Amino acid sequence: IKENDYDLSINKYKEIEYEKVEYEPIEVILKKINDLEKEIQAGLAELEKLLK
Repeated sequence: IKENDYDLSINKYKEIEYEKVEYEPIEVILKKINDLEKEIQAGLAELEKLLK
């Protein structure tokens, strides 16, 4: 406590544990985005056809 200038705040003494976040490879993420974009475009084309 003396080393921390008598600071009694919990953040000085509490150990924070971080979890490592694992993400998919960028190629997989981009493929998913492109697939979703194709679905959106197909849906919009169908909607436009219905509205004409």
